[in-house]
Amino acid sequence: MNVSYPFKPKSTAKLERGQFWAIPLTNGKYCCGIVLHLLQTAGKKEQRTFHAGLVDWVGNIPPTTNDINGREILETGATHIKTITEVGSEILGKSNLKPEEEVIEYTDSIHTWGYNFINLLGEKHFVKNS
Repeated sequence: MNVSYPFKPKSTAKLERGQFWAIPLTNGKYCCGIVLHLLQTAGKKEQRTFHAGLVDWVGNIPPTTNDINGREILETGATHIKTITEVGSEILGKSNLKPEEEVIEYTDSIHTWGYNFINLLGEKHFVKNS
């Protein structure tokens, strides 16, 4: 898919594995969320929910592809597209995650996050522990 960055997603239609967004922290820094997989239920692609991850990265400005390439994923969960859009963020680019399935089946074994949960995880990892 040919995508121009940055963009604010309205659904999962333009999301791809490896796309990332900035998450502002209360200390003025940023951490980073990433699209890990698109989800499907009973073979039908989810339009608003995807599998996200919190990247092991923090910086003074929003992340770039070079900043997060090769970084570990600290936490993962299924979340709504509003996880990106409610923090006023947008998809900034695409990193080079190791090849894996683009779409996975949404099962009970995948943790489910509320809109703001990844922000709380960012605070836990990068603000409260610093």
